[in-house]
Amino acid sequence: MKSKLGVFSTILFLIALVSYIAVLFGNDSFLLVGVILSVLGFILGLFSEKGVYRKIGLIGNGIILFVTIVIPFIVTTFFWNRP
Repeated sequence: MKSKLGVFSTILFLIALVSYIAVLFGNDSFLLVGVILSVLGFILGLFSEKGVYRKIGLIGNGIILFVTIVIPFIVTTFFWNRP
């Protein structure tokens, strides 16, 4: 089963990527779906076997989480501190 977790992580990354691209085109309703799929894909990638699919899942889902959660948090906390 551990061998299939990397594939599932990569599939979740691709679905989250499509959902995030939809957000970039102005449909904000897919943002939460993309973040949840990315978190699930990242967790599955942590428990999968070593291989190409694990790397794709971890790096891809990590980038999506970084762009959607970490960067907005840093910007709103440190740079956008005036109303």
